[in-house]
Amino acid sequence: MDSLILERLLAPATLTAKIASRLDLEGAVLLSATSRDIDAPGYLSDLVGVTLTWNGHIGAPTRTVLKVSHVGHGQPELPFYENISSRLNCQVIPKFYGGGVDEPTGRTWLLMEDLSGSHERPSDPPLPPTFARSANIVEALAQFHAAGWDKDEWHDIGPTLWERLRSSDWLSAACDRLFSKAGDALDDSTRDAYARFLLDFPALVERADLLQGKTLIHGDAHVWNWMLPCDVATDTPKLIDWDGWHLGAGVWDLAYMMAAQWDRGVRQRFEMPLLDRYHAALTASGVTGYSREALQEDYRLAVLLHMRTPIARFAKSMSAYVWWPQLMRVQHAVEDLRCLDLLA
Repeated sequence: MDSLILERLLAPATLTAKIASRLDLEGAVLLSATSRDIDAPGYLSDLVGVTLTWNGHIGAPTRTVLKVSHVGHGQPELPFYENISSRLNCQVIPKFYGGGVDEPTGRTWLLMEDLSGSHERPSDPPLPPTFARSANIVEALAQFHAAGWDKDEWHDIGPTLWERLRSSDWLSAACDRLFSKAGDALDDSTRDAYARFLLDFPALVERADLLQGKTLIHGDAHVWNWMLPCDVATDTPKLIDWDGWHLGAGVWDLAYMMAAQWDRGVRQRFEMPLLDRYHAALTASGVTGYSREALQEDYRLAVLLHMRTPIARFAKSMSAYVWWPQLMRVQHAVEDLRCLDLLA
């Protein structure tokens, strides 16, 4: 990370003011903030460990992580931590100590709890986690979704899934370009499925507005955005990278996690038992009036709508290493779950 940015952001006076706005420091003074390397490479951000030294023994953090997003990325994550996370009171969300925007560069920065000593990634991507670890993840995801389930206060909180789906004027043209690029590597059944999907897409979006259990969703909740506790008896899974949060339906996160990210064999073995575990965790977290059958039908609709996701990746000029596997995986899930039966 650039040394000048570190010098600005780790100035004790700056950090003390930020941390004091969220924690009672009991008059303590931050003596120093020292950077250290951590084994946490960022995709669209730079991460560095920060050791904080105070002039007394207080409850303030001593080991933290500074996340500085790349220019043009990460802006939505700051308001999530500043305004939303505290209202959810959900242990799945990492502790947040302060943040802001570095004025000379325009880069968003966050100071958060250091999970490097207490948590670990569920697996090395693209290897899927074991079923037991995947179950821990979907149960924790259910706890997060339950924390914001059907609350009226979210109606104008920020972006919504339905606004994003309705802003898809680019979809048909992007499909044509992708199909042209893929050539005969893309079979006729997939092309036919997309032709039907595009024809019925406006009606599908309206049906999506009827999905049950509107709640805050992560938007990028693949398993490798989770950190699992080394000691499951004393700690909980943590979900990181919140720059894609919005109001939606919990099944959208689930479908993205499994249908868009896992190859067919793994998904077929894990999918239904994990939906069972997710539903049980929702119920245990206080959600009522949402049957397992309703979850199944909502999940099928979410998988069908995720046919849009690989096209969006292609339209943003992402690598074919991203959108091509997602295209195949989503199509397999659509076939296995008979999602095309949901079309008119």
